[in-house]
This record gives sequence, structure tokens and C-alpha cells, in this order.
Amino acid sequence: MLTWRGITPAEQGFKSKLAELGFEVEYEHFDSERDVTNLAGFLRENRKRIAQKDLIYTFGTTTTVTVQNFDIGNIPQVFNIVTDPVGNGITFSIETPTNGATGAKLSLSADAILQLVEKIYPFKTIAVLFDPREVNATHEADKVLMAAEAMEKQATLLRLIPDNADLETQIAALKPQIEIVDVVYVASTSSFMTQGELLRRIIPNDAVSVGSSPAMVDRGISLSFGENYWNRGEAAAEVAAKILRNGKLPSQVPINEIAPDEATIFVNRSTPAGEKLNLKNLPNKIQEK
Repeated sequence: MLTWRGITPAEQGFKSKLAELGFEVEYEHFDSERDVTNLAGFLRENRKRIAQKDLIYTFGTTTTVTVQNFDIGNIPQVFNIVTDPVGNGITFSIETPTNGATGAKLSLSADAILQLVEKIYPFKTIAVLFDPREVNATHEADKVLMAAEAMEKQATLLRLIPDNADLETQIAALKPQIEIVDVVYVASTSSFMTQGELLRRIIPNDAVSVGSSPAMVDRGISLSFGENYWNRGEAAAEVAAKILRNGKLPSQVPINEIAPDEATIFVNRSTPAGEKLNLKNLPNKIQEK
């Protein structure tokens, strides 16, 4: 079990579901602490030992891609909390996964998310906030930009590097750009998650903000779509069970993804922005935070 930022509810849900399915599992966990060098060093030093495992579980895009780069034998890989496995090159297909990896997709596509936002809060302008150091966040930002332009919305990419010395200068420059748009889209970014108050400092509490990761609602954004980490962990466990119990190859187990009309809408009711949202006449389950 290789993680990017420690054990999350995704891993807890994964373990719980495998136990519920009757598996007795011996886990070995390595946390990269959001450092690719740490992860690469661990894989390099323990490559032969890892090749004796029955399965490799990976959290997040960066961890998953790094493990694939090491090509550890023929050990099946099950990933979780990955926003866009095809767009990020993890696999070429959702239905017949390639590169020895399958798993559970975290969120809806950018197109689906913006279509849902339009139903809940019609908008003309959108700013996309992301950390350019994280490949998955950059890719997601580009997808949102293209989806917005296809809907004939005015979109702007805004870069933020939280742990730089010039953070205050960045925030001062970003705030005026954020205040003039209808919606702020926050890309799934680990560096944002580790600084709890960061987004609240940048995004006005009456501004509608949206993200692909439900975890971002806990950081102050207005709404998100998908499933919580625990449920995604259970979904990844069901994928893993087909490999472990039925002897299937990852290519024979489709990636688990969430249908737009089945996604939960996570709403932040702690800010005035939540009152602007029209949540009527939608088939989706709504979870308020």
C-alpha cells in the first residue's frame, strides 16, 4: 500500500471492504509524504521484495504513475483517488485498462462537472486555481479550461504554489482576479489539502467555488461532485477482489467510475455561497457539510 499523504479514509474503506469480502490481508504501507524522491527511493531499494506481493495499492495520480515507471514485475496494481487515469497516461482505456493497472476513478469528467454547475448556478466566467507543480492538477486545469470554452464560458487559469516564500504576494495578486469571476474551480491538489485555511483566505465566502474532490468542501469550497474517500476505497477493494479471488488481470477488470446522475453533490452550508445554489429538480443525492 503506497500512499501520497498518509492513510486517508480511502485506505480505511479499502481495508474494511476487503475484510468484509472475506480476505485476510497482510498490509505493508509506505507513505511518500508528498515527495516523489522518497517514493522512488523506496521502490528502488525494495523492488525485488515488492515484486513478491500479490497486489500493489496506490493512492493518487503521482504515486500511481511513479510506481508504473518502475515496472515492478507483473504485480497487479489497483489505484484509487485518481481524477483522470486516461488523461494522465495511467491507462489508455476505462473498459479494458492497460499498463497492468486498474482501480477506482475519483471524480466526474470536467465536462460533466461544469454541466452540473450550470444547472445549479448558471455562470459566464470561471477561474481555475491549481498548483502547477502537480501534474494531475495541471492536467485537470487544462481539461476544465477546454470544457469551459466548449460551453462558451470565459475561463482563466490561476497558478498558486502554497509553500513558496512569496505566498502572501501570490494571494494578493490572485484575490482581485478571483473576485471578478462567477465561479472558482479548484483542481484536486495535495498542496491545497495540507493547508486547511489556504482556500478560505483566497476565495471570498460568498463566492461559488467548485472542485472534483469532495475533500475540498472541508477546505471551504462551495460544492463538489462524486463520492467520499471511504466509498471510493470500497470501490477500489471490489476491483481488487476480482483480481485476488478470481485471478483476473487488471485489463479484465474495468475501472470503476461514477455516473453523473449517480454522483453525490457535496454542499458547504457554512458560507453565504451555499445559499446561491439551486439544488432542486436534480436526481443526485445531496450531502451537506
